[in-house]
Amino acid sequence: MAIVIGTLTLLIIGVVALLGYAGLAFVVTDLVKYVPEWRVIRNCRKKGNPLISLTTAGSGESIFVEGTKNTEGDPIFDSAKHLGVRVDPQYSGMVTPNRYPKGLTVYHYCPTLPFAIDARNALSIQQTIQTVRNKIPELSFLTNDQLMSLLCTDRDDLPEYTRTFMSVLLPEAGINMEMGHQDFLDLITDAQDLLSKTAIRGGWVSYAYAFANISTAYSSQAMGQYGMLIERLVQLADKNTQKKYMFMMFGAICFAVVVISGAIAYTIISG
Repeated sequence: MAIVIGTLTLLIIGVVALLGYAGLAFVVTDLVKYVPEWRVIRNCRKKGNPLISLTTAGSGESIFVEGTKNTEGDPIFDSAKHLGVRVDPQYSGMVTPNRYPKGLTVYHYCPTLPFAIDARNALSIQQTIQTVRNKIPELSFLTNDQLMSLLCTDRDDLPEYTRTFMSVLLPEAGINMEMGHQDFLDLITDAQDLLSKTAIRGGWVSYAYAFANISTAYSSQAMGQYGMLIERLVQLADKNTQKKYMFMMFGAICFAVVVISGAIAYTIISG
């Protein structure tokens, strides 16, 4: 028995379908307009890659980037589409990512710095500057980056670094110090001792502020990390070279087997 659908029924079905498509188009348009990062976030969750938050120091402008790699085991994330080098935290030290539901992990980087930092690092940088500013006002003539550079200098290297800092860097910045070298050195060591006894307290965190005030001086620990990264890259390149050599050898063996088999077959047939 044939089923007859009336004109009114068809009209209602058409209207419902049209409204459904219109609603879907509205949702997709709204999603693309107000959540442009949804594709990156989806890919990170789907593929298990970390989500990289790239924050410009100072201004705080940030974008999301998928943490992909050119080669499995590479210690550096792919940066073809965005400037800068970003080292995988599993090769650079203990960094705790922000963790979100369904396996999404977020690392925070700055385009001009190779290593990620976490909320604990950002908070310690903020509190370091605030503590020294409040407790040792004699160092108020230093900018934040100058202060952090001095505080992050190894104690054994501090006498020579402060001497160079006073004789070269401060005159270039147009700063005339009235204190002597020993007094300046004592203030920096006092600040280091104070910070070693100061606990990190909870509070607001600004990655833009932290990145803007990270010391650009390289400690022996940082140089050691660079050395390990270079060693890892060399091992990876050597491994890839060995794979290519093995493939070439396998191809050559296969070619030789084909040639020898053909020669044997020809000998048998012609014999």
